[in-house]
Amino acid sequence: MLLSGKHHLLIPKRAALAEKSCRLGHQLQRSCVSGTKSSIGTRIFNSRNHLGQVRFHNGSSQHRSNATLLPNQYLDAYDPKRFDPSTHQRNDVLFNPIDGTPPPADSHSATPKQEVTHDKSSHKYEQSWLGTHLDRWRADPSDFDCYWPVPTNKELQDTKSKTTTTKRVLWSNWTADLVRDRDKSPILFQYDDIAHDEDKNTEKSLLKAFYQYGLVLITGTPTATDSLPEEVMTEATKNATNSQERAEDAILHLASMIGYHPLQTLYGSGVWSTSSYSSFYNSDDSDGQVKAGSTADSAYGSTSLPLHTDMTYISNPPGVQIFLMVQPATATRTLSSEQDSTTIAPKGQSVYLDGFAAAERLRKENPDAFHLLASTQRRYRCIDDAEGWHLEACGPVINAIHGEDGWGPVTSIRHNDLDRLPDLPPYPVQNDVSNFTTFYDELLSAHAAWDNILRRDEIRLVIDLKCGDCVLVANQRCMHGRYAFDASTYPRVVMGCYVGMDELGSKWRHSGFSFP
Repeated sequence: MLLSGKHHLLIPKRAALAEKSCRLGHQLQRSCVSGTKSSIGTRIFNSRNHLGQVRFHNGSSQHRSNATLLPNQYLDAYDPKRFDPSTHQRNDVLFNPIDGTPPPADSHSATPKQEVTHDKSSHKYEQSWLGTHLDRWRADPSDFDCYWPVPTNKELQDTKSKTTTTKRVLWSNWTADLVRDRDKSPILFQYDDIAHDEDKNTEKSLLKAFYQYGLVLITGTPTATDSLPEEVMTEATKNATNSQERAEDAILHLASMIGYHPLQTLYGSGVWSTSSYSSFYNSDDSDGQVKAGSTADSAYGSTSLPLHTDMTYISNPPGVQIFLMVQPATATRTLSSEQDSTTIAPKGQSVYLDGFAAAERLRKENPDAFHLLASTQRRYRCIDDAEGWHLEACGPVINAIHGEDGWGPVTSIRHNDLDRLPDLPPYPVQNDVSNFTTFYDELLSAHAAWDNILRRDEIRLVIDLKCGDCVLVANQRCMHGRYAFDASTYPRVVMGCYVGMDELGSKWRHSGFSFP
């Protein structure tokens, strides 16, 4: 017995029509980019223009409703009547109520075709909803990203910009002084404001800043912890133990703000701690004991770490990494004789970089390198013999939406040269191995172009984190690294946790922020 209702049997046809309409939209965009006349009408759409703007061949333009740019089939399929009001799942899908099987193919063709609403004015969708879906369909980077410094309100008025969408801000030329400046920093927060945020205004501001910049600095975070032996504590760290709130509780509070709960990984199910002295610590709520997780990582040493994405070796790397500086390095690593006096004395300074900004620079400076790093699957690995872990995952260094007109907005970065395995070219057809040299030469050249951008001082934020400084890093956007340090006296101790990308995305969507 099958569920009744004409529209229940038309999902495949409606999907096919929507797909055809989607291809039609790309044809319209291509005609504009190439400068040729569209073969499907005298009117063409400029994908770089404002939402709803229609440009005619005579040079005139006008603004139209966003609804007129989306396919009728798509708008009809999103009719609220087609979704359960409590679960928000579709209620127009046909299946057998006994065993859940879909209907036979001939059932679809035998059912009368549902009429598609051609009067788009009958669709009662808000302009903000329509704009979000149009941005996602069009996949134009300029719809999602802008550059630091953010334009002022006057500049926006001068350019007659009508957009109200919060965009991701691709930042560079940041310094420690800037991000610590209470008047100028767009990412600076105080933990006391977060802890006493009864009306949730600070939480909303933090989520917005994190969406825009992928990086947030929180000062005055509690650092008291029982996981660090007293004999390796500095006097400042010992004094912090008098705080009523524990570091673990503060970290979990921040995790709940940006992603509901910590992400369980091979390093533990909650808060971890890492230093050149200790392993990661993971509090087990079942017996209250502190148990160590994996330590098979170069983060436990005192050498420098190149900029990287954490956990590139899992299918979906964490969305957030929370770093709380519990005990900074107390001694400066001695410079070698080859380094001049202008070199920053290494004492464990943290380094951050906007991967989306780096990717956009590569797109403009070397499109071929961007294409290769966005289209080549690369494999990453983590092995911990003691814990029995062997993790591997694949993905491009730059993950971007690929449309018929080229690459759209960047959605994530997966970069860690220490965990990246040797690359394999596509399997040769008919044992043709003549192009292997070309593959490796081009990939090596593309990666060198990427590294050349990552090493530029103007795109690297170097900051000496103080006790109580907590940094939230959007792991699939911003990379992080560190300077070397001397751990002979006291260890450098950082605590934190991970938050899942899906959980972070949920928080952003719930707050009204859109991303590709």
